[in-house]
Amino acid sequence: MISFNNLIADEIVCYLPNKSKVSLSARSINQQLYVRLTDITSKLLVGSQYNPVKNTILFKQGNLLLNPQSSSLFFQSSDGVKYKASMTYPVLRQQTEVIVPFDEFTTALNGFGLRSIIKNSDNTYRMGKGIDPAIAATFSLPQQEVIEDVQLESNPSSNDESQIEIGEPIQNSSNRDENSTDQSEIENNSNTITKLEALAYSAAIANKEQCTIIGIDLEMSGQDIVINFSSNLPIEQYQKPELRGRELILRLPNMKNGIVSLKELTKRPQIEAFGHETIRQFLLYTIRCSQEIEYADIKKVNLKSLRLTIRLKNDEIVQKPKQPIGAWDLDVIVLDPGHGGEDAGAISINGYKEKDIALSIAKKVKELLKKELPASKVVMTRDDDTFVELYRRGQIANKQKGKLFISIHCNSMPSKPHQANGCESYILRPGRNSEAVRVAEKENASIRLEKEQINYDDMSEEKLIISTMAQSAFVKFSEKFAAMLQKEVAGKTGLFNRGVNQAGFLVLVGASMPNVLFETGFLSNVNDEKILSSEKGQQSMAEGIVKSIKRYANEYAKNN
Repeated sequence: MISFNNLIADEIVCYLPNKSKVSLSARSINQQLYVRLTDITSKLLVGSQYNPVKNTILFKQGNLLLNPQSSSLFFQSSDGVKYKASMTYPVLRQQTEVIVPFDEFTTALNGFGLRSIIKNSDNTYRMGKGIDPAIAATFSLPQQEVIEDVQLESNPSSNDESQIEIGEPIQNSSNRDENSTDQSEIENNSNTITKLEALAYSAAIANKEQCTIIGIDLEMSGQDIVINFSSNLPIEQYQKPELRGRELILRLPNMKNGIVSLKELTKRPQIEAFGHETIRQFLLYTIRCSQEIEYADIKKVNLKSLRLTIRLKNDEIVQKPKQPIGAWDLDVIVLDPGHGGEDAGAISINGYKEKDIALSIAKKVKELLKKELPASKVVMTRDDDTFVELYRRGQIANKQKGKLFISIHCNSMPSKPHQANGCESYILRPGRNSEAVRVAEKENASIRLEKEQINYDDMSEEKLIISTMAQSAFVKFSEKFAAMLQKEVAGKTGLFNRGVNQAGFLVLVGASMPNVLFETGFLSNVNDEKILSSEKGQQSMAEGIVKSIKRYANEYAKNN
């Protein structure tokens, strides 16, 4: 039993949907308002049943369990799904009464989808008719645990001294020997399930009648990886998994991801990466394994769950030859760091050179791509401070059979410092406006340093139009990638998004593939220069570029 001194009496007022109000007596402990659980259940949670002996509240939707001196809440829904939430402040026992931190407890009720109690001001609340997604979305992150055959005790005795501690796996036996199973044994046990469950996101999505993945569990069985996906609403559609060597992509139309972090799943040695992203109406899960995937199959277990089975190739078996690469697979990515050698490009306010910044960013992109898209080959038109002719860059890309060409540059205005700022992308078309023409003239000026300028003798406006018409098959893909590039880089770096433009860049003329010239930022702008010249800024820039390439690969890798 715990007693508290110097408690300050206070009052909480909650307005019900019928406009009447309920007053609750509160106590301030550590600047948090605590309220008796009996008051909350009798006055606000009408229809529920509170069992003070077993510390359990019975709702129509399921059972809520709480333990004094613990900040964890456990909820088992009527359909058997189990959830755990953590509050910052613990549940306390004051003499014969259990008291709870009112703000966090009511937020948990919102997150579990039990009641909508919304804070208006310091001590004033209102009860909504449904679950408030704004509150649910800000709820604390769900726990991620390794669980052995989880059995959640709905009605444990309050006299049981074996309390469930925060952060510990929920065990099905209270007599477990502390030394009987260590972490390595758990990971090697084929029956052990790595399980992730979402709480806040599922409540927010359910309120909008949107289907979301709220649980993922993974288990190993020999060479097979079995992954179960559970949702809050019936799953209407799913697609056959797409395989790329060691990587698998699962597309789920019109669905949302409710798992905040998938990092726990990568603790298995068979799983190197497990990520997700949303592209248009598709939820994509990308799984990279430690071995090549022999085959994968997915089936519906019930209305709200899917089972994905991945069979890894046995290392002892002779590997089958790789399947022919499709015409649109992103197997070769060409990075073109602008300028180089005697061609310094633009010079920043503080003397940084465009050629150095472009090369540094390109190298960082290459290193990231090795990890994120290991099946793709990355080609650089230059990997040191050398001058490469513009026409040669396109030749290099074509010879290597590139499927995407990205020319990396830095923008600049004639006068410094200048207010113009932000990143922008260009695709090959005759310039639409004076600013696009200015940028193209700046980047095309490199030809003055080339020995064989005969390569450009015929490059009149008419010839440029003909060249762009020859690339018409790639224009749609170039535009799509450029838009993705703009969004991801601006999001990662905080740079202003100047959008996608069109101009006649000679470096893009010869590249027979989707191609984009990317102006990372303005060296003539004080803030842009700080980002482009710093290690942190260049890394963020590279991460944004790689993220856009991954999005492009997922959406346009196969055009059949």
